[in-house]
Amino acid sequence: MNNTKQIFVVGNSRSGTTMMGRILNNHSNIFTFKELHFFGQLWSSEDKNKILSASEGVKLLSRLLCIQEFGIFNQNNPQQFDEISKKIIAKRNLNALEIFKIFLSHISSENQCKISCDHTPRNVFYSQEILNNFPEAKIINLVRDPRDVLLSQKNKWKRRYFGAYEIPKKESIRSYFNYHPITISKIWNTAINTIKDNKDSRIKTICFENFIKYPEKNMKDICQFLEVKFDSNMLNVPKIGSSTGVDDINKIGIDKTKLGKWKLGGLSSSELYICQKMCSENMSDLGYEYEIFKYPPILVILSLITFPIKIFISFILNLHRIKNLKDLINKRILNK
Repeated sequence: MNNTKQIFVVGNSRSGTTMMGRILNNHSNIFTFKELHFFGQLWSSEDKNKILSASEGVKLLSRLLCIQEFGIFNQNNPQQFDEISKKIIAKRNLNALEIFKIFLSHISSENQCKISCDHTPRNVFYSQEILNNFPEAKIINLVRDPRDVLLSQKNKWKRRYFGAYEIPKKESIRSYFNYHPITISKIWNTAINTIKDNKDSRIKTICFENFIKYPEKNMKDICQFLEVKFDSNMLNVPKIGSSTGVDDINKIGIDKTKLGKWKLGGLSSSELYICQKMCSENMSDLGYEYEIFKYPPILVILSLITFPIKIFISFILNLHRIKNLKDLINKRILNK
């Protein structure tokens, strides 16, 4: 009998979490949700024991239903789900985590699935909270070369023009200002450090590059970890979601061209230098080889000058997405 009730696919953004979510969704017993961003945007660590009133519970559940129906960027009218939420909650006073569990179970059951899958990357920063509060959950942690993460994040603002037409223009602007080699490198390090020493048997770390090279072998291992039967059709996913090329829904399968794209260009020598300098210890531990620099590139100075400007603009543009600023700083910067 399968003991897994929830799957959380986590890791740095642009590390293959969406691809893994699509693969798992091809299993008959697994339903993959849209990126829900429950942890960090709808819940923070300080909310753990807070009991919501019935009306607050309805409001939270309606927002989750709205995200699942229309996506994270289209939450303008969650009230349209209030009647459904009232029936599901039935005037119970619950905490936010209990409502989240009810939501996952309800939607998965509606789709005739026993296991729910949330593939929000930043859940990596809440991995311990997930393990503590979801005893039947499994976590798949994806790790990717930070230079490929950097390249993908640099071009993420273009997704709206590569096939993700539902992304509003303001979100493309936000993605543009979110990028800076120092910021992305810091977050990559924090995500790695958050989970690398956690020996909990419910966590499985997957190297993105290794998975792309040997998808069937790795997927069989993942299915064994999840206690589900492997089906080769799980790997038949569309080649979409890249930030370096246009979506093509007619191409199916694991896209091996995603390996080492940074080597083909797209990053300046200063970006590569900063990334490798900041991520050197974890890169070495994970077996990623360095590009050799005899001297630091002169444009590193420009990156240092622009960093406070970019971080300030990014902070302003992201304020509406932050549930608790202290929580965000502790989780994503200080690694607490």
